[in-house]
Amino acid sequence: MKRKYFKRLFIAFLFAAIFPICLCVIAISIGNYRMSRERYSSKARDLAAVSSGNVEELMEEYSQVLDSLSSDSAVAQYMAGDQDMDPEELLKPLQTGRDNRIRLHIVRLKDMKIYPGAATSLYQPSIYYGWGIIDRMNRFPGEMAVFPNCTAKGEGHSICLNLGKAVMGKDGSITGYIVLDLYRDTLFNAVRNVEDGEIAFTVADREGRVILDTTGQFEEGKTAGETEALKGYILEQKSDSYGLQLNAYYNISDFYESTRMLLTVTAIVFTVTVTISFILARIFANRMYRPIDTLVKSMNDVTEGKLDIKIDIHKHDSDEMKLVSSVFNWMINRIHMLIEDAKEESERKKNAQLKALQAQISPHFLYNMLNEIKALAKLGRTEDIAEFVIHLGKLLRRSITFQDDFVLLRDDLKFVDDYVRLQQIRYDQLFAVNISMDEDVLDCRIPNLVIQPLAENAIIHGFTADRDDYILSIRGYRDKDNLHIEIYDNGIGVEKEYLKYINNVEKGVGIYGGLGVENVQKRLVLIYGMQYGLKMESEKGRYTKVIITLPYNVECNEEENHN
Repeated sequence: MKRKYFKRLFIAFLFAAIFPICLCVIAISIGNYRMSRERYSSKARDLAAVSSGNVEELMEEYSQVLDSLSSDSAVAQYMAGDQDMDPEELLKPLQTGRDNRIRLHIVRLKDMKIYPGAATSLYQPSIYYGWGIIDRMNRFPGEMAVFPNCTAKGEGHSICLNLGKAVMGKDGSITGYIVLDLYRDTLFNAVRNVEDGEIAFTVADREGRVILDTTGQFEEGKTAGETEALKGYILEQKSDSYGLQLNAYYNISDFYESTRMLLTVTAIVFTVTVTISFILARIFANRMYRPIDTLVKSMNDVTEGKLDIKIDIHKHDSDEMKLVSSVFNWMINRIHMLIEDAKEESERKKNAQLKALQAQISPHFLYNMLNEIKALAKLGRTEDIAEFVIHLGKLLRRSITFQDDFVLLRDDLKFVDDYVRLQQIRYDQLFAVNISMDEDVLDCRIPNLVIQPLAENAIIHGFTADRDDYILSIRGYRDKDNLHIEIYDNGIGVEKEYLKYINNVEKGVGIYGGLGVENVQKRLVLIYGMQYGLKMESEKGRYTKVIITLPYNVECNEEENHN
């Protein structure tokens, strides 16, 4: 997630670099393709028009030849049989000079005579009267008939087309036919009369039968079907007035080759450009993202409580990032100052509260002791008063001598022992005392006046005069890193509400008005924190146990502290 902004920057830079290149490449490729294609198409159209014009001129020439013969009076007389003449003399004027291009035939219906002899029987009216060239001349006597004939040979030449026209008699009936054999070479030369070797042609009739093919892809004399462009060729079609269709196929293989070369070069350039763009985009994105990443990481460290950080401002950073970094560093310094001020204020409040709590104990304790002396005096126990005053003097001397906030556990136990003896005198040995401490905890330092208020609370509030088997037990031991001190009595116990209050006294407001137990609990929480302090257990009429938990390794023995 933290790299998402970098990815966006990187993609944006990469897109900005590659997208224009892609557009240029696509535009150049499409433009080149269309321009080249149009150029080839235009050239193919021009060449097809030239070849189609040549074919039409050729057909026009031979149409005039047929018109001349079919309208000649001598030919009409020959067809009618009115005059005995040599047909060679009739054809010679128009055949001369065209021997290698065409061959003329005269077909007379009167005697079914064909001159000169034909290479095919297609001209026999008796056989093909309703088919082929004869049929077309019969159906359209006033027009030149055109019929493909790619199966015959005449005078050593391949015939590709038959042209013919009917000769009409005086009564308007057909007396004969003039048939022209168009040699394939003649049509081929007319079609190929262009100055470009990249073009090939096919010539077909109205029914799609191929008359001439220079592509090598079709069979002459057979129907080619629907005309389509050959692979690697551009197709242009032209039709003339005689029903012939010329298909021009222009070879554009060099165009595809140049296109492939262009695409190859483009792909190489594009790959190199994309690679360079990828590297540059990463450099620029990383350069822009680096200060942002530094800022984000620093902010995350702050949220984790790491306030000893500072953003280094680089000279290459933008003015905005320099400003943001400067403001961030100022905020961190300001937070440091506020935290230090808060710590000092908290420490002052804590010390003041501790001093107030400690000040509460000594007057409270002294007041209780004076009440005890008063009670002994009323009872007339003068000897006990003397011993009582001796122990009280020790306690007061100790309170004067020990002014530190923390004392050794063994010293605090001496104070507790003197206090318990005073209470035994006061209550006339009403209870027994058992103090047991593990050796490894005697030199631990604990807060001053912690055990005595709890022992006092157990004696004063736990023991009554109706029994003489009360026990006060004080035990200390170590559990891993903690020091535990238990104060146990088998007195009358406490109420459940008071238990709940004491065990949560850090939230209380002194609703019970006591100073001893509540005072100790609050002091321990202030000093060590919420995980330490005391917990009270009790069962009404049976016992009360207070467990003090202190950190063993925080205020440990003097030798360890010095180390």
